[in-house]
Order: sequence, then C-alpha cells, then structure tokens
Amino acid sequence: MNSTGELIGAGDLEMQSKQALHNIATILASENASFANLVKLNIYLVHGSDPRIGYKAFQEVAGILDNRPLVTVLFVSGIARPSCLLEIDGIAVIEDKD
Repeated sequence: MNSTGELIGAGDLEMQSKQALHNIATILASENASFANLVKLNIYLVHGSDPRIGYKAFQEVAGILDNRPLVTVLFVSGIARPSCLLEIDGIAVIEDKD
C-alpha cells in the first residue's frame, strides 16, 4: 500500500515488494535511520510466490549492505487483503541520541 492506502502493483510481486520496502525506508527515515539499521525482517509471501523476486527488489531498493538483516520468509495461504502478495515487518536498532 502507498501512503494513501492504495494498493500498488496488483498481482505484481516485484512492485508490491518495492512499495513495501519504500514504506519501510520512509519509517526508518522518520527516525533518522536506514536499511543499515535493520537487524531482522519477516517476510510473509503468498504460497506460490517466488522469493527471489523479493530479494531482487530488496537489493534494488536497499542496495548492498555491509551487515544484512536476518531474514525469515514464511509462505502463507493468503494475506488479510486478498490482492496483496506479501507483508513485511522488521526490527531496527537505532542509537538513542539523548
């Protein structure tokens, strides 16, 4: 989904992956962080999806990281919104500046 809740890339795993990763980048940037701060990603793919497509999208959006996050890929029968092919959540470590 984009920032207005519109589905981006209906039926297109690559476009949905890139949008999800751009959303994560936006969230990270709001805390002055980047993909380099990610330590863990959970990726939920609809059964039959090719995880290599998502990996390619990650490389394009995040670039090559010195320390890649631990990634768990889970195949699921469906996502809450049937037109979605994946969901991604992550954990980042951000240094407290206070």
